Amino acid sequence: MHKELISKAWKFTGIIGAVTPGALVWKNGQVTFITEAGIQFQVPLSEIRNIKWPFLRMGMGFDAEVNGKKYKFSFAKPNASAAEIRIINGNPMPRVVFASQYFDDISSLMDIKANKAEGSKWKEILTAKI
Repeated sequence: MHKELISKAWKFTGIIGAVTPGALVWKNGQVTFITEAGIQFQVPLSEIRNIKWPFLRMGMGFDAEVNGKKYKFSFAKPNASAAEIRIINGNPMPRVVFASQYFDDISSLMDIKANKAEGSKWKEILTAKI
């Protein structure tokens, strides 16, 4: 299993709901989700429940429950209007900053292979607790 993993991830609330870009971090046995606003959650792996890998996300995203709240994550940019971010190294946790947002951006289509690989890494981490 990976010792540390930092991935771009987009949290979304539904098919046409709000999309929040951030970084999903696996470090020291904890999973952390960080956005421009800061840390949204930081929990031990054992606190992540009801993990599902929906077929329609093709291995590039998962649903989970953290502290009683439901989350949907995608490692692929979920729609053309979703914001892009940069992850800046930090200690102990990275920072997330806005990079760009273009409505006609379809560049994420070129990243499908890398996004699926990222999903596979997270699947390995999240299923290790079972």
